[in-house]
Amino acid sequence: MSTLRRVLVANRGEIAVRCINACKQLSITSIAIFTSADAASLHVRLADSSVLLEGEGPRAYTDIDTILKICEKQGVEAVFPGYGFLSENTDFARRVHEAGMVFIGPDNDSIYKMGLKHVARDLAIAADVPIIRGSGLLGSSDEALDLARTVGFPIILKASGGGGGMGQQVCWSEDEVRAGFVQVESRAKELFSDTGVFMEKYYPACHHIEVQVFGNGSEVIHFGERECSIQRRHQKVIEECPSPYLAGRTEIRRRLISCALTLAKSIKYRSAGTIEFLVDDETGDFFFLEMNTRLQVEHGITELCYDVDLVALMLQQAGYQLAGLGGIPSDELLKKQPEGPDGTAIEARLCCENPADSFMPGSGHVQSVAWPKDDCTRVDTWIQLGTFVSPYFDSLLAKVMVHCATREESITAMQKALNVSDVGGLVTNLEFLESIIDSTAFASGKTLTTFLETQFTFQPTGIQIINPGAFTTIQQARPRTRKGYGIPISGPMDDLSATIGNLLVGNSEDVECLEVTAIGPEICFHSTGVIAVTGSPFLVEVNGEAKDMWSTITMKPKDKLKIGASVTPGGRCYLTIKGGLPGVPEWLGSKSTTPSLALGGLQGRQLRRGDFLDVKHLEQSDLPGAYQLPSSLTPPVDVKNIYVMHGPHDSDDLITATGRQTIYSTDWAIDYNCNRTGVRLLGPQIEWARTDGGEGGGHPSNVVDYPYPSPGGVNWTGDSPVIFPQDAPGLGGFLCSSTVVSADLWKLGKLKPGDKMKLTPISYRFARELAERKAAFLNAVKQHISTGHLEHEAPLLFAAIGKEKPDTDAILKVIPDNHAILTLRQGGDRFVIVDVDSRKVGLDTSVAANSLARAIESFDKPGTFVHVNISSIMVEYEPDTIAQSDVVLLIDTAHRQSGTIEKPLSTRRFILPIVFDHPSIREAEHRYAKLQRDKAVYIPDNVTYIQENNGLASRDDVFNILRKTRFICAAVGFMTGLPLLWPLDPLARLNAQKYNPTRISTPPGTVGLGGGIFCIYPVEQPGGYMMAARSVPVWDTYALRPGFRDDKPWLFEPFDLVEFQEVSLEEYAEIWRQFEAGTYEIQIEETVFNAGAELAREHEICDLPDAVEFRAKQKLAAEQMRLREEQLFADWQSEHEKNRGSAPQVSGDLEGVKILSPQVGKVWKILVEVGDVIETGKALVVLEAMKLEITVAADDSHHGLVVKEVLVQEATLVQPETLLVLLDKVVE
Repeated sequence: MSTLRRVLVANRGEIAVRCINACKQLSITSIAIFTSADAASLHVRLADSSVLLEGEGPRAYTDIDTILKICEKQGVEAVFPGYGFLSENTDFARRVHEAGMVFIGPDNDSIYKMGLKHVARDLAIAADVPIIRGSGLLGSSDEALDLARTVGFPIILKASGGGGGMGQQVCWSEDEVRAGFVQVESRAKELFSDTGVFMEKYYPACHHIEVQVFGNGSEVIHFGERECSIQRRHQKVIEECPSPYLAGRTEIRRRLISCALTLAKSIKYRSAGTIEFLVDDETGDFFFLEMNTRLQVEHGITELCYDVDLVALMLQQAGYQLAGLGGIPSDELLKKQPEGPDGTAIEARLCCENPADSFMPGSGHVQSVAWPKDDCTRVDTWIQLGTFVSPYFDSLLAKVMVHCATREESITAMQKALNVSDVGGLVTNLEFLESIIDSTAFASGKTLTTFLETQFTFQPTGIQIINPGAFTTIQQARPRTRKGYGIPISGPMDDLSATIGNLLVGNSEDVECLEVTAIGPEICFHSTGVIAVTGSPFLVEVNGEAKDMWSTITMKPKDKLKIGASVTPGGRCYLTIKGGLPGVPEWLGSKSTTPSLALGGLQGRQLRRGDFLDVKHLEQSDLPGAYQLPSSLTPPVDVKNIYVMHGPHDSDDLITATGRQTIYSTDWAIDYNCNRTGVRLLGPQIEWARTDGGEGGGHPSNVVDYPYPSPGGVNWTGDSPVIFPQDAPGLGGFLCSSTVVSADLWKLGKLKPGDKMKLTPISYRFARELAERKAAFLNAVKQHISTGHLEHEAPLLFAAIGKEKPDTDAILKVIPDNHAILTLRQGGDRFVIVDVDSRKVGLDTSVAANSLARAIESFDKPGTFVHVNISSIMVEYEPDTIAQSDVVLLIDTAHRQSGTIEKPLSTRRFILPIVFDHPSIREAEHRYAKLQRDKAVYIPDNVTYIQENNGLASRDDVFNILRKTRFICAAVGFMTGLPLLWPLDPLARLNAQKYNPTRISTPPGTVGLGGGIFCIYPVEQPGGYMMAARSVPVWDTYALRPGFRDDKPWLFEPFDLVEFQEVSLEEYAEIWRQFEAGTYEIQIEETVFNAGAELAREHEICDLPDAVEFRAKQKLAAEQMRLREEQLFADWQSEHEKNRGSAPQVSGDLEGVKILSPQVGKVWKILVEVGDVIETGKALVVLEAMKLEITVAADDSHHGLVVKEVLVQEATLVQPETLLVLLDKVVE
């Protein structure tokens, strides 16, 4: 016999994994096929090689021509079809054989005969196998009705070419037959390209039992039976081997198996197959149903009970066929006939579907996964962390199997196995399976095909989102365990309200909750729950009845909670639930969502309609009594004042005393575009202490990139300040004048568009006093909830403290040095930034910063973490663990002990593709000009601006620098692992200001320039760097793509080397497709970096005439551009102020139905025209507010009306109650 060497697995999912593993055990090379949606599937990773298919969905896996071409190109000898797709396709089996390969399964004749159910019935009759009373092919619905009257009701209509429970309809009376026939005929044509329909008598109280057979074309053996009676819509849910019904019924079992062998032998069956029978529960009579000419999903429990590898046996059979020997020799095959099963086995099919919503299939990424690991459990699965479960395919995620000596032991083992199984981020039927296995009906062993309808009742434990509201996310006050690398801490913006909400329902302070913005969700409770709604005032109803916020509310099964609109537009509130949301997976130690970066929470996004969230099962004893928090313990609704500390950058060298006076005396208005990434403030320009940002960029707010004091930093993106909340970036090149103290961060969640508030500076001492008062306030809340006693009459005085106002204490210390000056700047009460001031920002400052960081880390001080950048570091500290003064001492001590990097460093060299003038960059520039700022030196073309700002002759000169330059990664941060790249060639050191204000969105993989530093945007995200070109993203949340390391979703580390290789738009499109599919191989090689040699080379080049001339031209051009930008900015700002609130003023007596703006925002899209007829739910206008797209839609009262007038234009700024559209009745 020749050895089978190369097998193509023409399938996906767990069966593809099963076959690949069998091939590995037999030293057979496996080739997988996959679609982009399956790129992170386990079968792609395990196969020896894999081929990406064109297209998506089942059609890609059933394209016979394409698959055969792949086989030819790959030198395939045999094809394993698995189950589903092409496994029972006679044409495919025939063409595989004609191509000189082996179809690992039966011959096409057997597939054909058993695939047509009416032919299979005739073969069963000929083999003297009992069949259910029924018919051959039916010609019409009338014929079906006549025969049904003769057979007797109920009957079942089946598609002749069907299988797997598809294409079937039970009819209980004459009234249902005609419609049932039409439905099955239509479904048969759609699914099987065969309109044949036949009829059988339907037995509702029966067992579904199947026999596993294996043949070589002449002899057939069996591996016992399986019971598959527990089904939902004819799809198996739980399977057992052997059948509990046949225990003690040896004669029935013997006859049933004998019939299966006789039938299989009559068609000279070869390979693995299953013959299914219907067994009457009362009489034990059995009838042939169908033969599956393939491997079954549930084959694994047979393997466990009979100690056989059916897939390996199929491969062995294929090897004999490849050698022209027909199959496994009969004497060898007959020796494999076992006497009986060893023990019992149970299988549970874990699927991505929602039992609480009619088992609606779900999709998304696997955010966490865990399986049992004991000796009696086997799990066949295709998923791993990060796998995308596509909506295109069957919902099966895994088969959980147990094998023990007795059925009772197997039930116990399955209970344990399901209890430890977990697939986070997806809704599954896990709780449903657990309930079945735990039920007394299942334990009895009498499992009929009507089990789920008549013997079992399931009550889900969870909540379902009926309407998600404007923006609802999962947040948790517990910060993420990983700091730096552009990973925001996230969490509730108003953590004080969220904490009190948790206390109200009996949770610990940092249990996850729902954060609701602007308009709340409608939620159905499928089980008992205890909730509280806290935060800004919202309308709260349960089943239409108003409920108080700041109180405990008990929800009963089927109750509907509706959180309406914020009383003042744009507010935030928090829904806390007793026990939290246990099914939501943690990411880096927290369940919080960062929706702007698609991290954490549920699929990294806001909640959607249909989402299902598990909640804790509550007993009656868990339910609290009624409780209402007194108003004296309710935080204020409006914020008039936020406490900050000076620094890091409101020092005299950057902002004048007049500028500081403006910052701290102004009533700052909250812009409509405020959200979890940034709270933008509107107010006057401040006075800067310098005319430009030097090496940081053309604007005085620009500085060389540094680690941001985030959250809390008051960041100046040009002349527009933004306060950094929980999802803000971790580094950047805009200065922070001040930093919100940690005890006042909760107030950021209270800010709404249109609010006004002051920034009040306080000292470190008062900041810590404020933190102590906040903690005392929470203790007062706990005490009152527990005892009803209020110790202090005015506990909210914690929000007001002394009025100490130092002019500025931003700079904590200056440490002189022979090579550089260290300036220590405070960032609130949790950060100290250290600027490494040298002759020139560059490689030497980067080396010095890294040396200092390593020295600080060597002390291993509890409560500290060091962030590194190109010319600075930041020590983040926990003030309850280590005081600010001790951090300053630590930095000073470490500096005196730090050295330089003298030895060559081991590092990596990356060669990345780059494409110029990509359409997505043009689109981002256009969107910015339309929505944010239409007059700037960098609009409409960032590259032309870079060229002119640096005195270059052409746009291509910018591209040439990217083509030819080596870059070093100076730091990794901002958001999601963004690398800051420093050109090693001084002649490649371009300079550019940053966007003012920053962009809302940047395409992933964009190569940017800000100040003198380049970067690569890892994902779609906000940004301020000029967009020069596009490469590939440098972030992978689950670190599965080639080039990423385990548990490290960022690609780069400091001192990695980067080069770019130009590709065309067409080549880039293919690279992007491969990257999305997870198959693109980034060019990475190990190398060394000699800092000393590079510094010497840099100093030599800097003194050359060409370099001196380049810098002079660059300086002149930048100055001209700066003056031009000042004028353009002034013009834009003047127009911007003039147009604010520029929606036309209309009289209140306009006739018609008025559609009003729900809040402050800009009109992003107008979706109707005059004369349009309106339907319920139709989107009329889309506003952009708080960086959300808020749809203004028609309700039931607008149905049938016509658009009379549109009263706004796109890009118009509107206020709450602004008239958008006028509707009227249709004129007859």
